[in-house]
Formats: sequence, structure tokens, C-alpha cells
Amino acid sequence: MTSKKLLADLAFASVLASAALIASGAAAQTLDDLIARHIAARGGLVAIKAINTLKMTGSMRPGGFDVHLTYDETIVRPGSVRINATLQSLTVVQAYDGKDGWQIQPFQGRKDPEALSSDDTKSLQEEADFEGPLIDAKAKGATLDYLGSVDIDGAPTYAIRATLKNGDQLTYYLDPVAMLTVRIETRQIARGAETLTDTDFGDYEKVDGVYFPFEIASGPKGATDLQRITYDTVVANAPIDPATFARPAGPPTPKITGAKP
Repeated sequence: MTSKKLLADLAFASVLASAALIASGAAAQTLDDLIARHIAARGGLVAIKAINTLKMTGSMRPGGFDVHLTYDETIVRPGSVRINATLQSLTVVQAYDGKDGWQIQPFQGRKDPEALSSDDTKSLQEEADFEGPLIDAKAKGATLDYLGSVDIDGAPTYAIRATLKNGDQLTYYLDPVAMLTVRIETRQIARGAETLTDTDFGDYEKVDGVYFPFEIASGPKGATDLQRITYDTVVANAPIDPATFARPAGPPTPKITGAKP
């Protein structure tokens, strides 16, 4: 048997095993059971809580563009995040300092920092919580609902919907064997309109005892040309300067000169 044939057979067997597992055991599952298994699969609550900072570096290919940007993301508890994406010495920045969101958009001709809207800030607030709402949901003001078995790209998953305090809904799809997240569907109301975004996760690797995805693809629900982020390194608990998240001072207000009226 060739190695490719063996891998194909193993993959098919895994799908059958997953389907059988869900068919035979879904009725006996409870939300608490699934959450406990998911947390254990990630590395356990103690290991997750022991991580206070994350520094992730890699590359990003925006959906619809054949370019790769240098990408890095920094997260610090209890809720600060900064994302940099650089191409040809120009760096897009989006950050949340635990209170306010801001950005720099040089590709749009805006090289000075500017405040983000409350709708845009929500996404950064959610990004800053690397634990996610499946951990400490009640304390975070989130409610969880088990939606049962749902097929994702032909494979069975357990679906758990988290309704956040801000009204956003994140539906987590968990692989029934690995119990790690394979997709999150995000439902947001932004500027009065509903948006649905799918984010797929893969290539999980363990960092300081906790599994993190090193491959992330996202885009509007149903889209095929997705934004893709690939991490080369993920470092936990490195010292991070709090100033990383602070909005830089803008240029001084120009002095108006001229004749007095």
C-alpha cells in the first residue's frame, strides 16, 4: 500500500469514526461535557490561564490579492491587542488598548493614527480574548447554546453558539475527535447591517502546553477567495511593552497665520 493510499484510507476512516461517534453519542452529550472536553483538548484550563501574552508572526495574503504581507499580532491580558501588516515598508496597524480602538491605514493615504468606530472596535475586543467565550462564558456576559451535530465541508462537527455581551454571535464548530475548533461563524450587526463571516482554523501546534492554530482563513460566508494568515512562530509569555497598544500622538495642529480681521 502506498503512503498516499494509506493516508487516504486513514482520513476516510477518521470521517467514518467521527460520524459514528456523533450518531451514537450526540444525545448523551451535554454542553458542559463538550466545553470540558474542548478545554482539555486545547491543553487544559491551568495551561491556558498561565498564558498572559502572545506574540504571533508570519504572513498574510488578503483575499483577492496576489501579495503576501508580513504579519504580526500581539495580545496581552486582560484585553489588549495590536495587529501589524507590512508591505513595502508601509504598515497597516489596528490596535485596542483595553479601552479604545485605533488604526493607521497608509494604503488609503492616511498615515496618522485615527480612532476606530465602535463597530470596528468590537472585532478587536473579541480578538483580544484569545481564550474565547467558551471559557468563563458567564463571567464574560456570554450565553452558550449547543446546536447539535452540523456538517462542515462534509465532515461532522459539534456546534456551540456563543452570544456575546455586545450582541455578536460566534458559532464554534468542534472536530468530534480532536475537539479543537475547525471553524467559527461570526454574526455581527455593523452600521445597521448584518454580516456573516466564516473563519477556518488548522495546523494546530502546541505552545507552552496549549494548542494554537497556525493556519487561519477567513472571509464573508460563502466566499471562496479568502484572507489567509500563516504563522511561523507563536511565542507565549514574552515581555510586552504596554506602550505597544497606546495610540501614538498625531501631528500637531497647524498654526493658522494671516492678517487679523
